[in-house]
Amino acid sequence: MTVDATAATEVDAATEVGRFLLGDAFPCLAGRSAWRQGGITHRHYTWFGDDEVARDMAADLQAYVQTVDWAAKPFTSFVATFSGPLDVTDIEFEALMWQQLQAVHDHDSLTHPWAEGYDRDPSSGAFAYSVAGHPFFVIGLHETHSRIGRRPPFPMLAFNSHNQFDRIKAAGLWDRLQEKIRKQDIELQGNINPNLVEYEQLSEARRYSGRRKPADWACPFSARA
Repeated sequence: MTVDATAATEVDAATEVGRFLLGDAFPCLAGRSAWRQGGITHRHYTWFGDDEVARDMAADLQAYVQTVDWAAKPFTSFVATFSGPLDVTDIEFEALMWQQLQAVHDHDSLTHPWAEGYDRDPSSGAFAYSVAGHPFFVIGLHETHSRIGRRPPFPMLAFNSHNQFDRIKAAGLWDRLQEKIRKQDIELQGNINPNLVEYEQLSEARRYSGRRKPADWACPFSARA
């Protein structure tokens, strides 16, 4: 019965992910395209910020990195969703997000080095989150987010490969894609997400949660030696 219940939760969550990504309130065309083309690998977990969940996530992300065919589809992503907690503020969500990413890294660092070519210092402009030796840009979303386009029905993390970003830029598609996303975000919210217009030399860690940061914000993440 436990297995069946868990499977049902996974299926139900996947349905909600698809509904969210294809909905009118989601501005990212790349994410929508990834879902339609079968480029989303989705896993559902119990409690956001839990260490046992982090261990399972580290293993699932490792399997994803080892098996995904990055060149087969133009857009791919690993999406993790969580049953709760719900109804948290942006600041509370951000704290839980970094707690989760720290715990995943703590497990991952036992067997994998940091992604080659990227800085492990979250204050560096060359930082990227690393799992299984692969560089990711992480996007955090939750149902009460201040940005309309980041409101799935539960906490959610999307892991997007930096290698994939490089291929999109090399193909000359980056600027056009970015322009379309910003246009849709303005139509939804009335203004551009301030995270999208921060100077690129600043650490990408500032943009993961989608919350606007003060200039002196310090990331709570610490990479293991």
